[in-house]
Amino acid sequence: MRRLHRRATLSLLIAASCSLCACSSQAPATGDPAATAGATGSKVGCSSSDGDVYVAGMRKPGAAGRFDFTLVSSTPAPPALDYNQFVLQVSNADGSAVAGELSVVLEMPEHGHRSPTTPEISFDAESGAFLLDPMDLFMVGLWRITFSFQGALDGATVADSAVFEFCID
Repeated sequence: MRRLHRRATLSLLIAASCSLCACSSQAPATGDPAATAGATGSKVGCSSSDGDVYVAGMRKPGAAGRFDFTLVSSTPAPPALDYNQFVLQVSNADGSAVAGELSVVLEMPEHGHRSPTTPEISFDAESGAFLLDPMDLFMVGLWRITFSFQGALDGATVADSAVFEFCID
C-alpha cells in the first residue's frame, strides 16, 4: 500500500511540474506586455492604435492596385470578441462593384494561429457586396484579416488582396 501511495504521489508531482513547464519556456523580456499581463492595472491584449480604426465604409486599396476593398459594415460595430458579420465590397478603378471569387484568412499574427472557423461567403448581386458570416474573432488581441479576390478586369481574370487589422478587447 505504501508503494502505491509513493507512485501516486510521484505521478502527481511529475504531472504538476510538466504543466508548469508547459506555460512558458522563457521569461518575457522587460517592457514586453506579457511581462506584466495579469498584474494590477495592466492591460492584456492590444491597444486600438495597434490596428485599423473601424469606420463603416472604410476602404483600402488592394496590394496589387487592381481593386479597392471596402468594409461596408461590421455587426457588431466595431468588430468585437466572438462572432461577427462583415459586409465587404470589391470595386474597380471607377468605383463600380465587381463580382468574383473572394476568400478570407483570419489570423492572430502575434500568436501565430488562425481562427478555427472559416466564414461562409455569399455574394449579393443587388448590392454588389459579399456577406461573410461568422467572422470568429475568438480571442482578445490583434486580428489580421486578409481578403483575397479574383475577378475580371479589362477582360482578364486578375487577383488582388487587402489586409485589415483590428484590436479586439
